[in-house]
Amino acid sequence: MHSHYGMFLPRLFGNDLARHMSDHGVTLLAWAIVDDRKWISAGQGPLRQVGEPRPGELWAYWNQLRTEYEANLQKWKLQVARTPADIDAALSGAPRVLLACESANFLEGQPERLQEAHGLGVRQLQLVHYIRSPLGDHQTAEPTHNGLSAVGARVVAECKRLGILLDLAHDTASLVDAALDESSAPMIWSHSWISPQGGTYGDPGYIARSLAEAQARKITARGGVVGLWCLRQGNDPRYPVNSKASYADEIMRMCDLVGPQHVGFGTDMEGVWPNRMMNDYGDLHDVVENLLKRGLPEATLHGVFIGNYARALRNAVAAAA
Repeated sequence: MHSHYGMFLPRLFGNDLARHMSDHGVTLLAWAIVDDRKWISAGQGPLRQVGEPRPGELWAYWNQLRTEYEANLQKWKLQVARTPADIDAALSGAPRVLLACESANFLEGQPERLQEAHGLGVRQLQLVHYIRSPLGDHQTAEPTHNGLSAVGARVVAECKRLGILLDLAHDTASLVDAALDESSAPMIWSHSWISPQGGTYGDPGYIARSLAEAQARKITARGGVVGLWCLRQGNDPRYPVNSKASYADEIMRMCDLVGPQHVGFGTDMEGVWPNRMMNDYGDLHDVVENLLKRGLPEATLHGVFIGNYARALRNAVAAAA
């Protein structure tokens, strides 16, 4: 549901996403463009904003990244998922890559740009990431909008009209609630984990970025899906994922919390560099084996692997006005 393949991890034979997907049985992958990378840094602590983009810079940078993205997909002969038929093809075993955007910063507060982005292939969109946004608040900075701004509401409505799956990851709880109130479309939370109460911007990043159970249930009640990332974080007893076995355990817990038809593999592959408990999609085979040992039925396994995400994505894309 959320991948940064090739962003950090060096590979002996170079990057080849088509080969990587084929070798490991991945047929549907949301490959995310990060439009605020130039203005964020971890430094000696969590990721945070360290610069202020000038007018037009975000749009120009996003288009530069998108052009590179498209060139790589052409080189690898990978098809972009644009239509319900593409999603059906992925379910049948033909690889498809989804053009996803990790935040709508590139819109620069102009919802009308979303139509152009849709024409260029965007089918999954986060509202916010790590820099200040005119659309709403993100989880790791002090809130200023108390939810969804008026221009953010226009972006949410435009996603439904165009058939773009809205990804609520990185949104504060109040932003999640407001987005769900604004639109009846299915939405997802592509990557992080579910904690009892969620976090606040003053918590460690892995706690601040958690999704509260209450918001998880609201997302899934709409037919949405929550994805689990592959972040590993020491031995904090509050945080459950530190190995492939514990990743499988957490998938099981999520199935109990929100229902097995609403859980998926988020991974955030390479986005959680270097603190990860998986290096690539081959490592998911160990997760699969652990889930099989726990007795999940085949239909449930298929849903977690691909079916749940594909359903939410297809419903959003097919509902375009």
